[in-house]
Amino acid sequence: MPSPRLRFPVALLGTVLLSAPSTPEAHGEDFQGSTHRMEYDAAPFLYSKSTPDDPVSRIQKTFKNERNRGWLNYDPKFGYLPVVLEMLGVPVASQMLVFSKTSLQRHQITPNNPRALYFSDNVYIGFVPGAPVLEIATVDPQLGAIFYTVNQDKDEPVRFRRDLDCLSCHASSRSMGVPGFVLRSLDTEANGEIVTGTESESTTHFSPIKERWGGWYVTGAPADWTHRGNLPGPSAEASSAFQKRVIESNYPAKGSDALPLLVHDHQVHMHNYFTRIGFEARQTMEMYGH
Repeated sequence: MPSPRLRFPVALLGTVLLSAPSTPEAHGEDFQGSTHRMEYDAAPFLYSKSTPDDPVSRIQKTFKNERNRGWLNYDPKFGYLPVVLEMLGVPVASQMLVFSKTSLQRHQITPNNPRALYFSDNVYIGFVPGAPVLEIATVDPQLGAIFYTVNQDKDEPVRFRRDLDCLSCHASSRSMGVPGFVLRSLDTEANGEIVTGTESESTTHFSPIKERWGGWYVTGAPADWTHRGNLPGPSAEASSAFQKRVIESNYPAKGSDALPLLVHDHQVHMHNYFTRIGFEARQTMEMYGH
């Protein structure tokens, strides 16, 4: 499958913001919003009972008429990752690699076998080589983040299964108290286990570069940038050993480029922020009978 060009129209402004340091007139706290948990399963949201209107739900309607299409698209190396990227319009060039054990499939993630993340304007896809499922999150304009899995089983066609268990982490203060996305920067041990107490505050487009990307691989960044990436464990050799640690043939693209990482930092925060604003507005309207 050819690699689509890297296009992120929603985040163009963020890319500009990310390239410049914060000024006294623009502080991160101006864009943080509230973080207390909202009752997303109560009226007017009814998150768990509502039928999403998101990219996956629209694909599923097509599958009802083409139930066997997925049988023909299993890749022996990547499973259903290539066809799911294509179905949902997610560019392979958005690939980022994260080695911290901060995922549903944490036991399969190591610095030698990092989780790959791919994203577009409203879809995020997680892939771990050898792991049993693809992890997918989409953005619904009313409900916020919606989570799915796809079994990496060649004897089963592509089926998107909604996963409500993800909300145990993805509807907390880390995601502004609404169903959203969690972006972390922290130190790890040599095996990818989190070092307690090393996590930065929520990463946004206002976070200093020096505080970002702990637990992530970073390629293509300017040589004079100081960041927390490429350091699995306390060993000073870890950064220079990046190419040796990561077997790039295990992924459909090469590296973990700084540009997708920068855009991702911006977009994740803004998705959470927009969802929070929408929830608060709807809650207020419900309160006053509108």
